[in-house]
Amino acid sequence: MNSKEQKRFATTREQTENAKERTNLSSELEKDLENLGLQRRMKQLELENKFLKKQNDELV
Repeated sequence: MNSKEQKRFATTREQTENAKERTNLSSELEKDLENLGLQRRMKQLELENKFLKKQNDELV
């Protein structure tokens, strides 16, 4: 393998590693966004629960 082929091979390997890294980061970001969405929904349900309890207490 000559030096030109070696350089091309090294570049291809580097690009492959970069693509793998981006894919892993993308998956991590997707999971983080999903977790944030779930946390937001839990907080919303908690606030709705407090509101309904307050309404219920006022009716009783």
